[in-house]
Amino acid sequence: MRDTAHSPRGSLSRVLAAITAIPLALTLAGVPASASPADGDSGSTSASTSSAADAGDSGAAESGDASTPATSASESETGDDVTAVPLQSSLWTPAPEPGREPTPIRETEQNLPNLPGNVEVEKVQWLTERRVMLHIKSAAMPDAPVKVDMLLPRDWNRDPGRTFPTVWHLDGMRARDDWNGWTLETNIEQYYADKNVLVVMPVGGESSFYTNWNAPDNGKNYQWESFLIQELIPVLREGWRANEDRAILGLSMGGTAAFNLAAHHPELFRFAGSFSGYLDTSSTGMPQAIGQAMKEAGGYDATKMWGPANDQRWKDNDPKLNVERLKGVSLYASAGSGNTGQWDTPSAQNPRIPENTAGFGLEVLSRMTTDTFAQRARRADVPVTLQLRDSGTHSWPYWQFEMNQAWPQIADSLQLSDDDRGANCVVSGAIGERIKAFDNMGSCLSPEYEAGNGGVAQDFTNGRAYWHPATGAQFVWGRIGARYHEAGGPQSPLGYPKTSEMATPDGNGRYVHFEHGSIYWTHETGAYLVMGDFMNLWGNEGWEKGRLGYPTSDRRDIPGGVVQDFQGGQIVKPAAGAPQIVLGAIGAAYRAGGGPEGSLGFATTGELDIRGGKFQRFEHGSIYWSPESGAHAVPDGAIMDHWGTTGWETGPFGYPVGPQKQIPAGGLEQEFQGGWIRQINGKIEEARR
Repeated sequence: MRDTAHSPRGSLSRVLAAITAIPLALTLAGVPASASPADGDSGSTSASTSSAADAGDSGAAESGDASTPATSASESETGDDVTAVPLQSSLWTPAPEPGREPTPIRETEQNLPNLPGNVEVEKVQWLTERRVMLHIKSAAMPDAPVKVDMLLPRDWNRDPGRTFPTVWHLDGMRARDDWNGWTLETNIEQYYADKNVLVVMPVGGESSFYTNWNAPDNGKNYQWESFLIQELIPVLREGWRANEDRAILGLSMGGTAAFNLAAHHPELFRFAGSFSGYLDTSSTGMPQAIGQAMKEAGGYDATKMWGPANDQRWKDNDPKLNVERLKGVSLYASAGSGNTGQWDTPSAQNPRIPENTAGFGLEVLSRMTTDTFAQRARRADVPVTLQLRDSGTHSWPYWQFEMNQAWPQIADSLQLSDDDRGANCVVSGAIGERIKAFDNMGSCLSPEYEAGNGGVAQDFTNGRAYWHPATGAQFVWGRIGARYHEAGGPQSPLGYPKTSEMATPDGNGRYVHFEHGSIYWTHETGAYLVMGDFMNLWGNEGWEKGRLGYPTSDRRDIPGGVVQDFQGGQIVKPAAGAPQIVLGAIGAAYRAGGGPEGSLGFATTGELDIRGGKFQRFEHGSIYWSPESGAHAVPDGAIMDHWGTTGWETGPFGYPVGPQKQIPAGGLEQEFQGGWIRQINGKIEEARR
């Protein structure tokens, strides 16, 4: 894939091509074709205009599933020989495959000061210890919370007092409402793992161009520019240690938006990047071409965005007309030619034309408008790194490639140190010896650093190593590693890990033992801590293979004691008593009645066998069970006492068959197998069957 500055010349031919490229491509494209790697020249990355950025960052591309590190199917390599993930065109961003996109490991609240009126962070979903999803209540777009996916800087945990630059990644025309396409289609999470920048990825905005629309359309009232500039920046500053150094880039419509936002607010951005963006929006035919693309991508009306084609707002949002406002902003613009490239499948009719005809047409349009912008920039003496490739379509593998190529220029614009641009570390000593048993921890991201209490830690692409004289070197990763970090790591009550992650005997989960407890994980339950006397009692019951199964919550404080939930029941403990297990049908009845916070209080015994059934005592009553009657509570009091005088469950009344209830006329009653016992006006009455 070689660079070239050649592109169609002459305004008439360019306009005609612009008008016809998208409609023709979209008409020809029935079903999106998956881009697959093809043999080709990876080419050079020299700029064809006034400034250049050399390719050369090594991007790690290793990832693990929720429990075990694993190497990704594709890895970014140094320089020009970059292997991109062969996925689909941005027009048809697919749904994530099962298990590919992480489920939150926890949710937290965040109350931030100094935000604009009616703006707040409703919740923070932690997807890993270094990836979060913000849900922001927006004053500009109040209909639903706006989601922002973020990758935290490499040293976020190691240097908690530091602030970091931000790099914004904007999505394409078919932006989804659940995930940003960069996380679905590229190795962005792995690529930035060793870099000290906060990566910000707004979610949603299909066909929005991340701008403020004139009028609502398609059920949405887009006011993206107001949200991004007036609301998101304060959230990042107040809650996520973002400093005032920002880079913004995007693909397709996101590239257009990156240049427009930087032109509208040049004081806010040091870098703007456009990968296959449309950098001429107002020339004759361009509003119609963009409108056709928006109609195809969700059924949107472009006149609701910027008005009729001759409206001033099209000129206000035309990067080429605002190029002089971009002086001082480091600019990077790239586009392919539409011809079959390294990651395209050739068509049967003409191998130079790809099967992905929509990607062909859109890239032709992007290339022409990008070159138009570059010519205008040259005349205005505005430096821009221009990369016009002689092949490649409007699809994700090429944008991942450009992300790699643009990084050195991004880092320069943000004035990052060599260390902040990527990890430069060695693995040695006990950690170096121990890692030989782990094939897929990935590259080191940091040197060893103090972790407290005489131990050290070292970060890797797919997890973290801990060493302590009492435990040796151990590795944690995935959901267990993230849960351990959230609990406080070595400074938590767990202490240092005594094992690395291991499979449970039943084969359904994973666990790590620590100095003072363990963390257990399964796909169904998530990762939770089990500690102290709860761990001992759970172990006596058979661990995860016993009737309790796996933990489904951490141990938590409640009024009067503590409780922990498991698949099959609970362990409860009063402040001045021993822990007890409550499970099965008795446990279900107990939880239905409020558990330890209900009227029965804490369990004082385990489950006990009696003739024909079982029962369990609690602070304020008991629950009885038999196969015929089910499980029902009998609270302490006059009815319980009278039932006892008749012989409990072995007497004529047998087992309870319903709860104790209020009598409308006043008093209490409870039904048993052999009849009713009632307390009326302080007196006990029987009604035997």
